[in-house]
Amino acid sequence: MAAEFSVDEARERLVELLDRAESGEEIVITRFGAPSVWLQPAQPRSSGGFAAGVIAAAWVAPVAGDAFDVGTDYWPDSSA
Repeated sequence: MAAEFSVDEARERLVELLDRAESGEEIVITRFGAPSVWLQPAQPRSSGGFAAGVIAAAWVAPVAGDAFDVGTDYWPDSSA
């Protein structure tokens, strides 16, 4: 059975409720007597994160002088 707290109670006891949720207890915050949100521990982030994305983006970036010309229009030239 989940422990239920109103929004006002949760506001006053937020740190306690976070600790209880992190320890595995089910915490439900109610609004106007109806369940609104359920607190649960966050899942750890996947390995790699932002740095892996930056490295991957740099790896796929075109090299200067390659067929990809940075800074030009890619629409066919109608005057040619």
